[in-house]
Amino acid sequence: MVKEGDVLTGIVLEAKEETAVIKFGPRAIEAQVLADLETGEEVKVKVQGWHEGKLLLKVLNRKGKVSSGSIDIKV
Repeated sequence: MVKEGDVLTGIVLEAKEETAVIKFGPRAIEAQVLADLETGEEVKVKVQGWHEGKLLLKVLNRKGKVSSGSIDIKV
């Protein structure tokens, strides 16, 4: 189980208009994405927490820092 503050690294398997399939280790998730992601791109995300039963993730920039206060992915 993931916790707030955890950092996960994954690969974008498929990027659609409003969702993306991202593989984290042995598991893949399809999520609503509010950031620009491309198929094959490696992404690093920080778990922001849970809200109304959805896991909220923030895409980290190249230096591993949170780029802004907005949420980029809802699972």
